[in-house]
Amino acid sequence: MASKTQEIIANTIMPGCVEHGESLVTFAIYSPGKSSVHLIGSFNNWDRNAEPLEQLQPGYWVTAIHLDKGAHEYQFVIDNNLVICDPYARQVKTAPGQEPKAYFEIGEEAHHWQHDDWMRRGLQDLIIYEMHIGDFTPEGTFLAAEEKLDHVKELGISAIELMPINECDPDDYWGYKPNYMMAPRQAYGTPEDFCRLVDAAHHRNIAVLLDLVLTHTGHQHPFNRMYPYHQSPWYGPGVGEPNQFALPTLDYSKDPTYAFAKDVQAYWLENYHVDGFRYDYIAGIGSDQQGRGLPGLMTLARAIQPDAFFIGECIPENPQLVNNSGLNAVWYARSRMAIQALLLENDNPAYSWSRFGEAVWAFDPTKQGYNEASFVINYAESHDDLRVMLGLRQRGFNENTIEKKAKLAAILLMMIPGEPMIYQGQEWGESLEKSLQANKINWSAAQSGLTEKVLETYKSACKLRRSRASARRGNFSMPLVDEQKRCIVFHRSFGESDQVVVAVNFSDQKQTIPIKIPRAGSWRQFPSQDFIELPEQIERQLDEYSALIFLTGRS
Repeated sequence: MASKTQEIIANTIMPGCVEHGESLVTFAIYSPGKSSVHLIGSFNNWDRNAEPLEQLQPGYWVTAIHLDKGAHEYQFVIDNNLVICDPYARQVKTAPGQEPKAYFEIGEEAHHWQHDDWMRRGLQDLIIYEMHIGDFTPEGTFLAAEEKLDHVKELGISAIELMPINECDPDDYWGYKPNYMMAPRQAYGTPEDFCRLVDAAHHRNIAVLLDLVLTHTGHQHPFNRMYPYHQSPWYGPGVGEPNQFALPTLDYSKDPTYAFAKDVQAYWLENYHVDGFRYDYIAGIGSDQQGRGLPGLMTLARAIQPDAFFIGECIPENPQLVNNSGLNAVWYARSRMAIQALLLENDNPAYSWSRFGEAVWAFDPTKQGYNEASFVINYAESHDDLRVMLGLRQRGFNENTIEKKAKLAAILLMMIPGEPMIYQGQEWGESLEKSLQANKINWSAAQSGLTEKVLETYKSACKLRRSRASARRGNFSMPLVDEQKRCIVFHRSFGESDQVVVAVNFSDQKQTIPIKIPRAGSWRQFPSQDFIELPEQIERQLDEYSALIFLTGRS
């Protein structure tokens, strides 16, 4: 038995706690330059001398012990002084004023996946729903979110994008200061609860994307406590921009950083069967001429799961960094700023109501430096931004106008080039102010008056997008931009048999405009199923704040 144990120890290459059967467990940590590492836990009365780890290779410490079935907690002691929780902890127990403890169960039955045979869609078939587990339901848990998945499916969503779900700094409600990147947040539920959420989403043909922070860590991350910052194997100036948030920066010019990022991504993709990531703040990851940084990170990710979705957040936008990086897509903040400038009729750092033409041309990402239109994720609001409905009320628009503009946002998101994203509650016009603390969305609002009408428009717009390849992956042209009337006409086409014409009036007056039709023949006006004959040029009057849509064929 001793020789078998030694063989397992010698072949342990994964840090953290790993069960090998017959109640044998290895514990490993990468801690170069240290004199000693000890394992303490509930199984040895937290005795600092009870279980020394052996340094198998420079900086890599391992031990193996037999443990009884059931729950256990543990920590590491570095150089007989520093007590830390395992950076690779899969589950963490926290208590005020105490060092977190890694938690695991010997003999725990693995989740039995029910829906691994589901078929993941392509990127251009995604309609994404951004969700914060803590705010999405009154309970703020994985299991409560699971109960709301039918609403998400009925809306027409094909992917949920979860804001960070791993353990983070105690004062970090949103989760962008991560401390234990493999541990689902204790407040949200257990690892099994999260498996259930993923499985239930897949059962409804909904992909699950995680908002993953690999640019920096929280201040209380074990890495940040093990070394002076300038001596860290993981932190440093990196190859990206200086960290805007004064957080410990993961340095992608260092091999241990790549190893850690690889392990984190592999763990979520393989153990939890998630379908990809949204990488937060990739400007801080950066890139250099040697391909370190974002390109290297994407190479690692693709090696783990080639067909997963890898989406970046790069704001302010930098097409040069993200084009050809290996990402599937990036958040397109210009769509958000353009849509808000046009609907709120105001100015923001990128676009202005007074410069109407500039704003509407943001709908074509290929004119903004991106290689292809499908590379962008369009959105009108997100966790970082002003809610459209709130902005409209702050601007003093009446409720009738607010309803029209909110409906117009739905049509634009579903019909312009790129993949659409909706922020939780947006579908019924949620108007909460931005808050970094608990900020539960109001589910009762989804069944009342104006908001119910907005919800029905989002549902029909999502359905229209799903039914038309032209809306998802078609060519884009804009034959009319009338700055005086504040009107546009754009075309989406996917072959002769699938074409869409969209005319939009952003003004507060009825407007009569010329509408170019790609070809004369039978068309229907959405949402009607009745066909009408149209010549190649028509004139139509558009109501204020409205859209007119003509389609070939049936949906």
